[in-house]
Amino acid sequence: MICLKCRAEIEDLSMYCPNCGAPQFTPKHDEEIVLELNDPMKSKVVIMEITNMTSALSTLKNITGLSIAEIRNALKELPAVLMDHLSEEDALLKATELCTAGIKAEAVSGSVSINDHGETDEER
Repeated sequence: MICLKCRAEIEDLSMYCPNCGAPQFTPKHDEEIVLELNDPMKSKVVIMEITNMTSALSTLKNITGLSIAEIRNALKELPAVLMDHLSEEDALLKATELCTAGIKAEAVSGSVSINDHGETDEER
């Protein structure tokens, strides 16, 4: 199957593209449809606490690929989500890597609700 947004080749029946995170479904009519998805890319990493901001910024830049300014902006209020649409395994690995670097982080999994406009609960 080909991603609707970035055109990358992805697994058949994928709900999100693992490359760009775009939803891979298009509703066929105007009425609102809400789906509960059993999606393997539903996990996220939540930053709970940072004790040393200088080393945290460097670590987060390396792990997320975000700029220092983007990270500072995201960390204005904790807890903060810097990585989402991850597999449960990837979220656990990244949270463990962050904890090893002295950043209190948690991998969070849960179902994602998406309406017929491709919006998740968080986007509505």
